[in-house]
Amino acid sequence: MSLFFVAVVYGTALASSERVVFYPSGADFSRTVTADVKSDENGSYVMFTLSGQAVPDTFTIAALSKGIAVNDVSWARSDLSRSPAAVELGKKIDQLKFKLDTVIAEQQAVDGGIAFWKERGSEQQIKPSDLGNIAGQVVSSLSKLYQESAKLKIKINDLRELIKDLQRQLNEMSGSGKLVWNVKVSLAAKGAKSADFKIGYMLRNCGWTPKYKLDAYPSTGKITFAFEAEIHQASGMDFKNCDVALATVKKQSRISPPQLGRWVIEPKPEEEPERYAMDSIQMAMEAAPAAMGKVRNLAPKSTPKRVNKATYSLWEMGRKTIPAGSTRKYAVESETWKSDFSFIARPSLTPDVFVSAKTVLAEARDYPSGTALMFMEGTMIGKKDFSFSGKEKKLFFGSDPMLKIDRKIIEKKSGEQGMFGSKQTYSWKYGIELENSRASSLKVLVQEPAPVSGDKRIKLEITSKPEAVIKDDNFEWLVEVPAAGKYTLNYAVEMTAPDDMNIDLGIGR
Repeated sequence: MSLFFVAVVYGTALASSERVVFYPSGADFSRTVTADVKSDENGSYVMFTLSGQAVPDTFTIAALSKGIAVNDVSWARSDLSRSPAAVELGKKIDQLKFKLDTVIAEQQAVDGGIAFWKERGSEQQIKPSDLGNIAGQVVSSLSKLYQESAKLKIKINDLRELIKDLQRQLNEMSGSGKLVWNVKVSLAAKGAKSADFKIGYMLRNCGWTPKYKLDAYPSTGKITFAFEAEIHQASGMDFKNCDVALATVKKQSRISPPQLGRWVIEPKPEEEPERYAMDSIQMAMEAAPAAMGKVRNLAPKSTPKRVNKATYSLWEMGRKTIPAGSTRKYAVESETWKSDFSFIARPSLTPDVFVSAKTVLAEARDYPSGTALMFMEGTMIGKKDFSFSGKEKKLFFGSDPMLKIDRKIIEKKSGEQGMFGSKQTYSWKYGIELENSRASSLKVLVQEPAPVSGDKRIKLEITSKPEAVIKDDNFEWLVEVPAAGKYTLNYAVEMTAPDDMNIDLGIGR
């Protein structure tokens, strides 16, 4: 079944090549066409019938034959022409509707029979000698009719669902209003009977969505990476054996840079200070159940080729057949990335130890934003938004079930200091224990908030074993946890401040 594009000159057209470039939203279609040249009182012309989803402003045409020049182009809507595929689908829908009416009539007849036997069974003027015989007939007949009625109801529901699905496909094929574009191109032809043209235009209701899969293997220092493209097209035309490419141009990307704002320094109105809130660890990975979108057809693997452009990437997918109204998934790339894995723990927030991977590639990449399924050693842990632009990427793969960390408060107390109680004091002592169930030792980066004095009169004394590095107002310990063993570290904070100072202890309260 072939849906248009058809290049028409009152029924005669020959085509040699087609190409479609899918963008995240829309598609750029081009084709070379050999068309008959016709004449009327206004001169020579050719006609093209295009999908109703074509965008008129984007139409381009170039004459490839000598002695042919394009003068002007005019567009007109028409609802008289419909695609062969849409017409065929409409016939199927009509046939199914007729069949549905027939089955409904059968069910009504069966329901009439049920009513008859119910009434027969309730008749009062029956000879006692005939009662058993009639009762048997009633039961037998009603049993068969009820079974037949149940089967017909299932058949009716199935037909209605099928008609509904075909109607949806018809709407996707034909587009809104089932309209097409009739394009008339005026020519200076010098008596030519036919001519070659290259035409192109943008199509609505098309696009592609990137889908990713990343599987981490910390023990081997590798990430397996898979990139697939989910192409949807409801353009009202089939792409049959068409040269297909994918472009990574962002949706609604800017043509020009945004305007700079003014830098104004002025008094700030007084407002209530915001309550301190500590950032909870999401670790760039949302651990949620992952469900792939419903795809009508998983196309066989191909060997796409990436072409780097000045501002975007283009994947040449080769020749594909993508019918109108379909959604298909194609493999784009599959690689193994060498990665440096590390483990990060923030025990005041969670007992989990998270897996981090840093990947540095030889060549810059441009993977557009899409959904990624995240795996750890073959086990799916969730999904997250993923994009990659450049050579270097840092990723998180959730928590490692073989590693745990526990933070305990050893001491938290306040007091006074000095002969006359001139200073107030506060003391915090914490213990952190890491447990490694793996068969090999692992290095873990432990991070905890480090207190910062907001007033020069507030004095802080910090002790730690092993010694902590303070970076970005956080304690950091890079420790090695032995195989099937534990590692313990401790740290303490002593604070002194004037006795009359009202102190907010922050997260240490």
